[in-house]
Amino acid sequence: MLKWLPIHYEMSGTRILFLACLLFLEGITAGQSLKASGEGTRLKNNAIYGTAGFYPDGIYCNFLVNYDRIIFRFPNSFFHAISFRAGAGLWVAWGSKGSNYVSTGSILMGKKSSHLELGSGVLFTYNSYAQEFQPIVNERHLAGFFGYRYQKPGGEFVFRTGIGWPEGMYLSMGYCF
Repeated sequence: MLKWLPIHYEMSGTRILFLACLLFLEGITAGQSLKASGEGTRLKNNAIYGTAGFYPDGIYCNFLVNYDRIIFRFPNSFFHAISFRAGAGLWVAWGSKGSNYVSTGSILMGKKSSHLELGSGVLFTYNSYAQEFQPIVNERHLAGFFGYRYQKPGGEFVFRTGIGWPEGMYLSMGYCF
C-alpha cells in the first residue's frame, strides 16, 4: 500500500481522453516534418496507442492509453530497439474498480514489420472503493508483457497483441510519429 504517497488523485476517463487527443495532435504536426525529410527506413520513435485487456475468467478487464518511445536502436542486430512506455487507464474487477498507472521498458526483436516484444516495469493501482493506491495482487507492483508488435518501418500504424500484467490478454492499436 502506498499510504505515504501524498497524491490521492484519480484520473477520470475524460482527462485521459483529452490527454490522448492532445498528444495525438502534437504527433500529427511532428509527423509532417518526418515525411518532409524522407525518413522511412526505420521505425518511428514515438507511438500512442490504446490497449484493451481482459482475463479469460471474466472478472477483470482494463483500458489503457500509452505513450511509447524508442530510446536505443541496434541497426545491425536481431535485437531491434529498446523502448520506454508510460500508460494510464481504468480497470474493472468483480466488486471493485479503479485506475492503473504503468511504466515499462521493453526490447523489440526482429526485423522489418514484425517484432517480438518483451517488457517489464512498475505498476501503481488506485482502488476507487478503498480510495487508496494498492497492488491488485499480493503487494506486487510489477508490470510485464510478452507479445507481437506490427510496426512497419516509416509507417504510422502500430498493432500489438499478447499477454501481460496488468493487461491480461491484450490488443493495442495506435499511431506512430
